[in-house]
Amino acid sequence: MSDLHPEPEHAPLDEFDRITSQVRRVSPLETTLRWAEEHLTATRPDGYTLDDLALTVWNRLPDAEKPQALTELFSTYWEFMADDSAVWSRYGAGDMR
Repeated sequence: MSDLHPEPEHAPLDEFDRITSQVRRVSPLETTLRWAEEHLTATRPDGYTLDDLALTVWNRLPDAEKPQALTELFSTYWEFMADDSAVWSRYGAGDMR
């Protein structure tokens, strides 16, 4: 029985799997976003807009990755809005943290 998979049908992890299971997974969207930022910074020294960045990322993503990327974007937006609402609620209550 594995410490990461308590179900008996999973074999115990070997040392490589144990080490790599702790590494944060990077999504295709995040990878493409980082590439696009570097690319646009290098090719447009005068700057670029958020629209430029978004379109560059979207056009570069493989079609198979786009549904998951949309889910990731919506989830990130939702978390941001929830966090933003919590911050404004605290601010409105006089808590300046």
